[in-house]
Amino acid sequence: MSKARKKQIGILIGLVVMVLGCLLADVGKKEWKQKKAEKLSEEKKAQKQAGNISLKAEKIPDAMKVRVLLMTTGFTSLFHEEVKITSSESFTVTVDGKAKNYPAKKTVTYQASDKSNKGKKIIIKPSKGAKLKVLSMKRKDINPSYRHTLQVTWNKEGLLLTNKLPLEEYLYAVIPSELATSSKMEALKAQAVCARSYACCQIQSGRYDKYHADLDDSTSCQVYNNVPEDKRSRKAVKETKGIVLTDKKGNVVTAYYYSTSWGCSASGQDVWNTKSKISYLPEKLQITEKSQKKTGIKSVDLSSEDAFRKFIYKTSFDTYDSEAVWYRWNMTVSQKALSARVDWLLAKCYVVDPDLVLTQTKTGRYRSRPLKPLGTVKKIRVEKREKSGLISEIVLVGKENVVKVCTQDNIRRVLGSSSETIYYKHGELKTSMSLLPSAAFYIADASADNETAFQFIGGGFGHGAGMSQYGACEMANLGKNYKEILKYYFTGAKLKKLSTLSE
Repeated sequence: MSKARKKQIGILIGLVVMVLGCLLADVGKKEWKQKKAEKLSEEKKAQKQAGNISLKAEKIPDAMKVRVLLMTTGFTSLFHEEVKITSSESFTVTVDGKAKNYPAKKTVTYQASDKSNKGKKIIIKPSKGAKLKVLSMKRKDINPSYRHTLQVTWNKEGLLLTNKLPLEEYLYAVIPSELATSSKMEALKAQAVCARSYACCQIQSGRYDKYHADLDDSTSCQVYNNVPEDKRSRKAVKETKGIVLTDKKGNVVTAYYYSTSWGCSASGQDVWNTKSKISYLPEKLQITEKSQKKTGIKSVDLSSEDAFRKFIYKTSFDTYDSEAVWYRWNMTVSQKALSARVDWLLAKCYVVDPDLVLTQTKTGRYRSRPLKPLGTVKKIRVEKREKSGLISEIVLVGKENVVKVCTQDNIRRVLGSSSETIYYKHGELKTSMSLLPSAAFYIADASADNETAFQFIGGGFGHGAGMSQYGACEMANLGKNYKEILKYYFTGAKLKKLSTLSE
């Protein structure tokens, strides 16, 4: 082949490569823009859920209904392989507008593998006053029953099962699933108002729009019907009917709650990493009224390691959560065990939001970039602790890499494990928890017998913002009513009825 011919071929190949490069760059740019738009959309939804975007009162109907996605046994998936439904009374199944009646105790079954259900609208409705029982899943070892209607929808990933019912009746089964109904009624009422406010915000957030639903029945939203409704849960809902928490503009706020504080509550901004503060969710010392009068202490600053350690070990005052079993806890993990799983846990957090799992560069700065193996974990360093004591940033120093993990949720996921034992108050222990109880802890060296280990010593259970459920119960025990409890936990928020918000 002549030199001239070779040159022509070389030029031609160069042109082809250049054109393909431009095309790929354009495709990549479009994909990047699309992913960025999707991410911004998700961030906007997250901000809504954290109360950073107002949820306009005039958009809230007076008689609101809610669509709840029911997850499989153990809350492991939204998608069911099989759905089996029955009722103690007669019930009706409507498929694409055609109704068929079934006698009591008859079972209808739907399989995800049956593609003939694709695109069909299947609605099951019980006789008046009766409930539908789902035989294909369990909640606390029993088959759960549901009010009003169930809808089965075929999806390529499995069957979706949705319960549609009035908001107030939905709350009947949220209350016992989130707080023991043996609690004082005023605490149950406070829980009802929080759950109602939270649900209203979830309905408007559009989080589950692609599934034609408003929320699911797990801790991702708020737990529903894991424990059946009872007389006390219905009473708490009925005696607070339609009441929600609102901000100064009259918009419903996301009334977050959690199990137990470590003696302080965290600010909403610190918990969810929002750009601006959430006025009704500030950090707050949970000191009792009696102790505050006695000591004069109104606030503490636990942002330093020394101050937090002293607070965890001993305080000169009582808080509303002082007697809770989760008020203090500790967990020890070996270097070997943590190193074996840390890359997988970091990857899970990185996929959700790459900007919250950062790799250290050669210059010492941290950047979001595809993760490389961390190697043996040599050190865990608290990079940022908030005034409430909550850790919002840690650094994992590995043999091969150094990674910064941001937000309390990611920190709890990366350091948590279902195989280690967690010891809490009174010497009791708890296993099978994939998350650390909270991000309010400090790190101690627990090495022994030539084996390196880390010990996490902390307090509280849950994210830490909003109402402590244990604290609310203690306040109720001390004679506080639900309005006083909510006023204490949600600074500046007001109680209003849904029916009056648009006036």
